[in-house]
Amino acid sequence: MSDVLVTCFSRTGSTELAARALAESLGADLDLIQSPDSYTGPGGLVRGLWQTLTRRGPPVETARDPADYALVLVGTPVWAGQPTPPVRSYLARYGRRIRALAPFCVSASGQAYPGVFQAMERLAGLPPRATLSLAENDVRSGASADRIRQFAISLRRGRDGVA
Repeated sequence: MSDVLVTCFSRTGSTELAARALAESLGADLDLIQSPDSYTGPGGLVRGLWQTLTRRGPPVETARDPADYALVLVGTPVWAGQPTPPVRSYLARYGRRIRALAPFCVSASGQAYPGVFQAMERLAGLPPRATLSLAENDVRSGASADRIRQFAISLRRGRDGVA
């Protein structure tokens, strides 16, 4: 077992691709956040948007306890400038068990969304060690590989200081 966990929710697979690349670069364990709520198709998109805007979250399931790790990377797509409802639920449920947090997000534009990281910080109850924002097209094409590797290197360098 690694001392680093990478976890995420992914509706279309882009955030999962980024999570897998981060886990590989860090030699980390990977855990996908699962929800019984479906976010596929037009109905799922509307459900996700409504839950995002009302700050409601579905029940979530994960296989790993973040308390077992020195560092947890939590990934989310960006919906309406916020983390997805399943990620909100994950952080509301497990956030206080995380010792060190490094959130990342995937969006259409790839721009930094301060509201996403602020919400994740608030839900987890601790400031992030580092953040990463990626563009969906860059993740899918592999163009973000160097940024992912550099982020992993910077996290690895600081790992010794994780409490």
